[in-house]
Amino acid sequence: MTSLSQWIEEKNQDEWWIFIKRLSANDTGLTGGNGVGIYVPKAVVAKALPSISSTCCQNPDCSLTAQITSHGLPEQTLRGIYYNNRHFEGPGSRNEHRLTRWNTDFRNSPAQDPENTGALAIFAFHVPHLGRDSEFLDIWICKGLEEEEFVESKIGEVIPGSSLFDRGDRLFAGFAISPAKEPTNVRIPQAWEDRFPSGEEIITFLLEAFSSQKTTPDELILERRESEYRLFRQIEEFHILHQVQKGFLSVDEFMQMANSVSNRRKSRSGKSLELHLEHIFRQFGLNSFSIQCQTEGRKKPDFIFPSCVDYHDSGFPSHNLRMLAVKTTCKDRWRQVLNEAKRVKSIHLFTLQEGVSPHQMEEMTSENVKLVVPKPLHTKYPDEVRGKLMTLADFIVETKSIR
Repeated sequence: MTSLSQWIEEKNQDEWWIFIKRLSANDTGLTGGNGVGIYVPKAVVAKALPSISSTCCQNPDCSLTAQITSHGLPEQTLRGIYYNNRHFEGPGSRNEHRLTRWNTDFRNSPAQDPENTGALAIFAFHVPHLGRDSEFLDIWICKGLEEEEFVESKIGEVIPGSSLFDRGDRLFAGFAISPAKEPTNVRIPQAWEDRFPSGEEIITFLLEAFSSQKTTPDELILERRESEYRLFRQIEEFHILHQVQKGFLSVDEFMQMANSVSNRRKSRSGKSLELHLEHIFRQFGLNSFSIQCQTEGRKKPDFIFPSCVDYHDSGFPSHNLRMLAVKTTCKDRWRQVLNEAKRVKSIHLFTLQEGVSPHQMEEMTSENVKLVVPKPLHTKYPDEVRGKLMTLADFIVETKSIR
């Protein structure tokens, strides 16, 4: 951990611009789609590689010296390219930026390793002169859960499909600018001006204030997560602006508020996914379950079906018990749930991770772990894995049918 800590400390400066994401199956080449290499959002390219952020010509590109320090690899030359076919006549509708040629200078780049699907990756662009292309890209791909938890303790949880991007001195201090998503525009309860609401209060308000055209559990869980984040941003603006306008009596008082904001952002996502699932279960008629039921020792799985009482009743048939663990990412985390409920033989794991390798799926299957993934995310998994996934709707129907 010392080397990662030192690496982050070196990047904790205003000349380094940090882009953090979880590698998707498309990034690592696992899905075999048209995209080759690592997808990079437009906002990152505009700051780190502005020369290719243009539609003056077709597919502008540039070379970039890079190094994957986490794996001790030598420097290599990558290609930054803007596939902008959509802006020109003829076939093709691509409109995306990518970093490619990972395996040109040497083979088997960890950035293109299917086993790193879901891994937390940090791309540090050295930009000493704003308006010019980055002079160097330093990369750290986390090699295990310990490294990921160390990074997320500083910046907060990185959700699959989302990313963080900011100057190193802001991001690693926990004050990265929030991802570019518009906050909601609803009437916030006045009481929240002085008291920040709990996660349960936010989600309950969300369900009352927002209507949806979605009809399936799989669509709803994704939509509500997105809406909840936008609502959180509006509440934060409403609450914090009031505090700022009142002013501060000392620097310590200001720092206390700033740290409170940072810590709240870091912890916001952890519990919300379980709360959303709880509401969706009840909405679709799955009412018999216990949350954080203590099983053996101090183990507390996220959901036990039909109840904690039934779990501890030796006369209740084990084959009628279900356990659902909830992990936003399952890479390196799925093993944590194996012994949470010894009476349950087949474990269900709900995740938002965008793809797993066939090898990872084989390991899970061998341990009787069944992945439950929102249906819209199934296309992000390789073909040979998709048939083994369970939708949230399927899980609800199956669990309701058990008597």
